[in-house]
Amino acid sequence: MNARPSPTSGWCVPRHEAEKVRDLLEAVGSLDRRWRPSVEGDRIIWPLLEGATVPQGTLGERITVAQDAWAPAPPPMDPHRRVHDAMTDWLREHHDDAASHHGALLNDLPQRWERLGDLVLLPSSSFGSSAWQERFASSEARPWACLAIAFKAVRLGLQNVVASDTVRSSGATMLLGDHGKVDMLDHGVRFRFDATRQMFSSGNVTERRRMGNLDLRGETVVDAFSGIGYYTLPMLVRAGAEHVHACDINPEAAAWLLEGARCNGVEERLSQHVGDNRNTLPALQGIADRVVLGLLPSSEHAWEDAVGCLKPNGGWLHVHMNVKEERIETWAEETATKLGGVVGHIERVKWYAPRIRHVVLDLHIS
Repeated sequence: MNARPSPTSGWCVPRHEAEKVRDLLEAVGSLDRRWRPSVEGDRIIWPLLEGATVPQGTLGERITVAQDAWAPAPPPMDPHRRVHDAMTDWLREHHDDAASHHGALLNDLPQRWERLGDLVLLPSSSFGSSAWQERFASSEARPWACLAIAFKAVRLGLQNVVASDTVRSSGATMLLGDHGKVDMLDHGVRFRFDATRQMFSSGNVTERRRMGNLDLRGETVVDAFSGIGYYTLPMLVRAGAEHVHACDINPEAAAWLLEGARCNGVEERLSQHVGDNRNTLPALQGIADRVVLGLLPSSEHAWEDAVGCLKPNGGWLHVHMNVKEERIETWAEETATKLGGVVGHIERVKWYAPRIRHVVLDLHIS
């Protein structure tokens, strides 16, 4: 039963644009998912949360809707159940002769995955067991299309370990679909990249959101390891940074960042510096209100140059690091002492490995 009253307003949009607008409303937290959308001819009306705001320029219009016009949405089906049911049917169709093995195969299905727009990436170990390899060896049939439908995706890929090369290449491979190009909305920010070439960590979503929630109006920011714009774009689009200088050694990632900036309409407030930041950061000395150091496992080699990028009256460093859980507080104080700053905040982003966390230290230098 819905505890809150039904919506009093909805966002009315042409049917052919409905899903795109829905994604945007959901990304900015304005969609009331407890209710089904209303259909009026060739228009779809999405239910809005009370007091919700809609980004300026969003296609469509807000309209008043009678509260009794909404119908409750059905409870969402567990995606793991969808995958299990779809693969049960696929095994019956293609490997009915091995019915006694179906239970073991179904117990070995992926339990996690990463969704990037209409592309789903499975863990690198997926379907790698001897039981699955035996099934694949006995038939040319593959379940990729079946899985994509269960995931409500268009394309399917397989993750790989991020390369230890200088540009941290993705290494993902496609199972279904002829390319890995992604165009996705993440908390109101549009990202574009090639998932088979560039890394995109969904696990960093809280930090991307946090950087976008800062009030950076009037500030100049240096992003020392910008990649495709994981933090650069939220700071420009949502936090309102006056200007961001984005540094990255990978020209391909830099090109995707520019593409993302253009589709978000913020390219005029972006300057890019492609190359080794041991060369690019010294050229940006004394201009920044804050510097983002988003390289893992450590960005320590760039700390001195990052401090030099701050304006003469100081500013903020956002230092990313992989740290043992029991040493986080100690590491933060040691880093503050080393750089001559004061700890403002420690953000625990995610577990990187057993007992090791990806953390971000907000350090004020004066």
